[in-house]
Amino acid sequence: MNIGKLYQVKNLYWMLFPSKEIAATTAPASFVSPRCDHAARAAAYNSKYFNCNVSYISPNSIFVFLEKDEKVIKILSTNGEVGWIYLSDFYKDDIKEVNQ
Repeated sequence: MNIGKLYQVKNLYWMLFPSKEIAATTAPASFVSPRCDHAARAAAYNSKYFNCNVSYISPNSIFVFLEKDEKVIKILSTNGEVGWIYLSDFYKDDIKEVNQ
């Protein structure tokens, strides 16, 4: 992935955490979901657990890649949300670069 480039989520919902520390402590496989209802429940659970606002990005969402630290990346979504996702090697093929 290249900083400043646009990327699109293909099929999964990805948890969007407010800090890289929180994103890095999550179990990567348990926070990526192919279903909206699972993503919404996971976001609500994590918001309570970490006492912060955790949201998610949906399939077909486009974002700008801002920063990387180990396996977590900082993004800016088209909704104007800035946050961190855990980029698991197992699921990273779900994110593709958007050619302009």
